[in-house]
Amino acid sequence: MTDILNFLQTHKTYVDLAVALSAIVNLLCWFLGIVLLVRAWRLNAIQSISVGPMNIRWQEAEAVEATAAAARNWQSSVPDQKVDVPRIRATIAQAFEQQIADNLVGKAILWVDDNPGNNLLAVRALRRLQLDVVQATSTEAGLTALTERRFDLIISDMGRGDNMRAGYELLEAIRKHDRTLPFLIFAGSDSAEFRREAAERGAQLSTNDMIELIDRVIHHLKAD
Repeated sequence: MTDILNFLQTHKTYVDLAVALSAIVNLLCWFLGIVLLVRAWRLNAIQSISVGPMNIRWQEAEAVEATAAAARNWQSSVPDQKVDVPRIRATIAQAFEQQIADNLVGKAILWVDDNPGNNLLAVRALRRLQLDVVQATSTEAGLTALTERRFDLIISDMGRGDNMRAGYELLEAIRKHDRTLPFLIFAGSDSAEFRREAAERGAQLSTNDMIELIDRVIHHLKAD
């Protein structure tokens, strides 16, 4: 031990330099790690980070925030609805169960609405679930998109321009060739009559409830 202490004392300058270099290297490693972590988070390449007892689910938190923002925005046009954050959390949580999350990644949604700007926040929320959302502004554009690639689910508004039943016309055109493709109508009304007629025509849902819409999207796309 005496020899070691004597050696350290004799070479104190070099020891101090080595300690300083080690500290610098550690700081650089921490800095690089934080940069890579933030980049991965922004690219949605990670779903969660565990630090001791803390488990931060970044993507899930972002999806909840995006869905709540979309619901609040939609609520302004549907005054009788309230934003139920616990319900939003429960709806989004199921999409981050490992098997369901894996099945959702990359599945494609075609959203047909002549006012796509009204759906920007809802589209953002769906993309937080790793879904590929393509928007079209007319029945013709929607049908053209269906000839160019495969979609796993369709969302449509009801009235477009002067045609108050455009959603049903799109549904009818699709059902001539595909009887099983999930078709969800998202419109301003949520009457029992609209729900019944939509079901009779082959739609899986007709609603004006943003959270119900997202829940049904997850339900229909969660399987292989």
